[in-house]
Amino acid sequence: MPPYLQWLRFIWLPGMLLVLLVAQYLPWIDLTPLYSPQFPILLLGMAALLGFGFRSSRVVLAALLIMALYMAASSQLLPGSPRELPLFLSLVAVNLVLFTCSRDRSVFSIFGVLWTLLLLAEGVGFVLLYDCCSPLRLAFPIENLPGWLSRFAPESFSLPQLVGSVSAVGAFALLFLYPGPTAMGLFSCTLLLLFSVWIELPLEFTGSVAGILLVASLLGASYELAFRDELTGLHSRRAFRYQMLTPAWNYSIAMVDIDYFKKLNDRYGHQVGDQALQMVAVQLVRHANGTVFRYGGEEFVIYLPGRNRKAKEAQLEALREKIACYPLRLRSSGRISTGVSQRGKGGGKPLKITVSIGVAHRSKKLRKPEGILKAADQALYKAKRNGRNCLSVHS
Repeated sequence: MPPYLQWLRFIWLPGMLLVLLVAQYLPWIDLTPLYSPQFPILLLGMAALLGFGFRSSRVVLAALLIMALYMAASSQLLPGSPRELPLFLSLVAVNLVLFTCSRDRSVFSIFGVLWTLLLLAEGVGFVLLYDCCSPLRLAFPIENLPGWLSRFAPESFSLPQLVGSVSAVGAFALLFLYPGPTAMGLFSCTLLLLFSVWIELPLEFTGSVAGILLVASLLGASYELAFRDELTGLHSRRAFRYQMLTPAWNYSIAMVDIDYFKKLNDRYGHQVGDQALQMVAVQLVRHANGTVFRYGGEEFVIYLPGRNRKAKEAQLEALREKIACYPLRLRSSGRISTGVSQRGKGGGKPLKITVSIGVAHRSKKLRKPEGILKAADQALYKAKRNGRNCLSVHS
């Protein structure tokens, strides 16, 4: 999957939001606990504590910000409350968009302290400017819009609705630049606040669902850490082990190894080696009709379900040829040379990367996943001995 579409892996987070929004209108589903005054504090507090453990400053700040708004609104501490609640919700949405642009750091770092001071300054500034900015809280007349836009707008809309809508659009746009479960969780919370502004959801329900979404985003982040390889974005070796707990009845395992990878690292540096790994990973995902895992170092494993062995072998051979014909253009400046001083410099000249592949099929003799993997590894070493850049089938 291309990097700019990585956010699609976490589309289940806004899907969870839509399910909860629809479920509150279904008579056979009881969401009464979500309307409890204590439930938002419990869920948001849980999200903040988990965020501390995961060192996810964005989740911590988002949970504490929404919790502070909920507690202030419940205690009637907000100016103009509850009439001005939509405006506060829209301002929180703006901050969630800003959180999306930042990176996770420790809450006690300079970054975390600056964010906390900024949020406090926003709150104090809004309270101080509340009276002098009263015209902004009135309905925004349609005639103030450009002519082309007025045809698509309602007769009038409030500033909170405008700010919340722009925030949701901005959060969605940022998903292409900052894909990940945390960014998708913040986007889902921004959508939730937008719905709260437009259809006036109960504040208890909004706080509870926000807590659920933030906790779910942390669970998604923990899954990524456990089962995804950070460099290539592929499933990790641990994920392969779990896959092999429940394999199909007929399947094959192919092991792929980049040829002369150590020489590539020694000559051009580890950054070029990382580029080679990423390029091979992209080609494997794009052309392999199976699930690809990074097994370790320069080795990959492909899990191929199905019984058509000849088709699998032909596909793996085509995959090997595509990688061999795909030029790796180095991103850094400079010229390629054999000198140590040229490590990491490529000057845009393409390098030829090849792979060796060993494959083994499940059979009467090979039934257990461990045996099939070992047989594929033996076939891989046979391909290495045969001169590399070739496919070997275990017989």
